[in-house]
Amino acid sequence: MAAPASASMGDAKERRYGCNNCGADLQYAPGTSSMKCPYCGSETSIPAEAQKPVVEHDIAELDRMPPPAPAFYAPEMKSLSCKQCGATTQIPSQKTATKCAFCGSDVVITSGPSKALLKPESIVPFAFDKNNALQKFTQWISKGFFRPSKLKKQATVDNIRGTYVPYFTYDAKAHSDWRGESGTYYYTTEMRTVMINGKATQQSQQVQHIRWTYKTGIHDYFYDDELVCASRGLSGPLMAKVEPFNTKSLVPFNHAILAGYEAEEYSVDPKTGWGVASSKMVAHERDACSKLLDGDTQRNLQVATKLSSVTFKHALLPVYIASYQYGGKAWRFLVNGQTGEVVGEAPIDWKKVLLIVGIIAVVAIIGIAKAAHLF
Repeated sequence: MAAPASASMGDAKERRYGCNNCGADLQYAPGTSSMKCPYCGSETSIPAEAQKPVVEHDIAELDRMPPPAPAFYAPEMKSLSCKQCGATTQIPSQKTATKCAFCGSDVVITSGPSKALLKPESIVPFAFDKNNALQKFTQWISKGFFRPSKLKKQATVDNIRGTYVPYFTYDAKAHSDWRGESGTYYYTTEMRTVMINGKATQQSQQVQHIRWTYKTGIHDYFYDDELVCASRGLSGPLMAKVEPFNTKSLVPFNHAILAGYEAEEYSVDPKTGWGVASSKMVAHERDACSKLLDGDTQRNLQVATKLSSVTFKHALLPVYIASYQYGGKAWRFLVNGQTGEVVGEAPIDWKKVLLIVGIIAVVAIIGIAKAAHLF
C-alpha cells in the first residue's frame, strides 16, 4: 500500500492561476469543476494534476515512514498562528490577515512552516459560495422563539471565510464478543393493607419483578470513514454539530480547489486521531451489543472488542466560518460547505423565557387548585 504523501519544498514553487481574459487571480467556483474570475466572471476548467487516486493508508505506516519535510498545502502560502485559540491557517503569501478565521481574534502572527506535515490527498470541494452561506445563516438566525425579536434585523455578519478544515478518516474491522444478563419485566398481584377513613382495608396492587436471562453473542462491523477533526481551533461542540460530511464525495487533492480559500494545518496528528476514533468505535460497539442483549433492562454487560485492518487518510473538508455582532458582542457560527448545515451561538431573550416560565407556573397552580377542589 502506498505510503502517505509528504509535502515537499518543491510544492512551494509559484503556481498562480490567472484569468486568461483580464489577468486577475482565479478562484475556485463552488459546486463546479472550474475556477472563476471574481472581476470579469470568465471561467476556466481546473487543470488536472498528476496524482494518485484517493487511497487508504495502513495505520502502521506512521511508525515506518520517515518524517515529511516541512511544507505547505499549496504553493506560495504562509502560516498564520493565532495566540488566542491556537489555530494555524494557511493563506496566500501576499494576503495580510487581521483576524483569526476561527475565533475572530486580532492577535495573529505570521510564521513559517511550524512542523512536518502529511500532505492531504483528498478534499471535499465547497458546494456553494459565501453568498449562499449568508442566505442560509439568515434563515437560521430567523428561527427560535427564545431569540430576541430584533436579532434578524440587527445582527451584522463579520467577514465570512471559506476554510478547508483538516480531518483524518479511519476505517477498521470490529469484532466484539459480548455477554450479559437481559431482564424482562413481569408483574404479580399482591394484597396490601391501607387505612381509609380510619379503617384497615385490603387493596390489590401490581408489583414489578425482573426475570433475568444470561446471553452471549458476537458483533461484527466495518467502520468506514470514522471522522476525527484535526483542528485545534475548531475543536468543540460547534464543529461536532456541523458534521456530518459525506466522504463519498471526496476527490483527489488538487491545488486549484484551494484557489480563493484558506486551509488549516492539522494540529491533531494521525496517531492521536486514531486514539479518538478507536474510542468512538469501541463505544459504538458497546451500544450495538447492548441492543443485541435486548430486554426491558440489563446488567453485567461485558464487551471485548478487537479492531483490525486499520487504515486512515488525511482529508480537507469545507466550512464557512464567521461571526455576527449583536448587543455589543460577537457570536460565532459555522456553515457546512457541503450540506449547508448551520450551527452557532445565539443570544436568548430572557423576557420571553420568564414569560413562558410564568405561564407554566400559572397553569400548574390552576391544576393543583382544581385537584384540591379549590375552584
